[in-house]
Amino acid sequence: MAVASRQLLDSVNRELYAKNAELAVRNKTMALLRRLDASAMTSLEVSPMAAEIVRILAAEFNYRIIAIALAEGRSLHWRAVACASSHDGLCAEVPTGRPIPLASRTNACVKAIRQGKIVRTKDLKDVFVPSYGASRVTAFETESGVQSVLVLPLHSDQEAVGVIAVGLNRDGSDLTEYERETLDGLMSLIVIAIQKAQTYESLQDAMEKLRAANRKLKDLDALKTEFLSIASHQLRTPLAVTKGYVAMLEDGMVGKVNKKQHAALETLRTSTESLILLVNHLLDLTRIESGRLAVREDKVDVTEICRWITSFIGPKAKEAGLSLTCDAPKKPVTVLADADKLKEVFMNLVDNAVKYTAEGKVTVTVRAEGRQAVVEVKDTGYGLSEADKRKLFQKFARGSASKNVKSSSGLGLYVVRKLMEAMHGSIEAESEGAGKGSAFTVRLPLSRP
Repeated sequence: MAVASRQLLDSVNRELYAKNAELAVRNKTMALLRRLDASAMTSLEVSPMAAEIVRILAAEFNYRIIAIALAEGRSLHWRAVACASSHDGLCAEVPTGRPIPLASRTNACVKAIRQGKIVRTKDLKDVFVPSYGASRVTAFETESGVQSVLVLPLHSDQEAVGVIAVGLNRDGSDLTEYERETLDGLMSLIVIAIQKAQTYESLQDAMEKLRAANRKLKDLDALKTEFLSIASHQLRTPLAVTKGYVAMLEDGMVGKVNKKQHAALETLRTSTESLILLVNHLLDLTRIESGRLAVREDKVDVTEICRWITSFIGPKAKEAGLSLTCDAPKKPVTVLADADKLKEVFMNLVDNAVKYTAEGKVTVTVRAEGRQAVVEVKDTGYGLSEADKRKLFQKFARGSASKNVKSSSGLGLYVVRKLMEAMHGSIEAESEGAGKGSAFTVRLPLSRP
């Protein structure tokens, strides 16, 4: 009875010992995998991350050599290596070795990837040739005491990621339970870490390409701005001269003008004024985009500008069969703004209103609301769709009604918005829809008495 009890106790103790040993191995494995995972997560680049992993494993298991190769295109490229011994000549050379073609039929690394399982070999040349000369690999194998090599494939969703090559100073079948569990867990860990690092490197590469493209675009944009500035200045003088001579001809200063000639001069004058307006828009655009838009702060009576603009564009409106009126109080409505820029704003708005109105009227209304001056340019023209209103103040935007007018650069309202912002004002557009006219409302802070 006592013998049976002792035997039972010994059996239980052996089982407990085995369980404890197994638990110790698992705990040790988990601790190492956590350490490897922490090391992998601290690096965002493939080569440093792979180098840290192989360094830890070589030191932990006294591996003669351990290396990681990654599939890139149609080849395997060695990215990291570590050696446990002082025979580190090959280790220093591995990352600079020639790629291994994935079409190779003899290389153990390629076999591991194709078969999707661990490949064992007793010849280091099966792993590192053709990356390195056979004699160089044989010399390292002899010096370091490598007796067998394990090649572990790295796969993700049926896609080859690379391999881990482990050189041992013993037979490949003599791995401890600790080593086997570590290597099993390591394959998944490395795949995840490598994919993370590769994704980061791809993002970095894409970001660098974007930065380079952005620098190039900025250079091209600067050249475009400079060209527009020079071209606009060069056009301004001859256009002003042309306008002056047209006025002289219309006034009969160089001889009597008949009706047919007068009509031709009228067309020439209108075209010249359109060109001058376009040149002014281009000049404003270059100043805005280069940050050179200078704005003064003058005390400006917007009622005077209202009367001036309706008087100036009145003949054009009359010729188009439209009524153009200024509805402004007799008392001044004064704002702090750049007088010339404000005139340019209202010139654009009223000229557009006349241009985009086939019949009816255009009214410019001035009023004070609280601490703001409000100027509304309202017409009975083609109106605005919802799509038009969304893009109206964008550069080179043209509304759906632009097909009804002879010329439209798409710059006028963009320049107007930028000028208003520079003068601490605002502009908005309203319309009940196509064919129902539109209203553009400008708001500026009133000047203090």
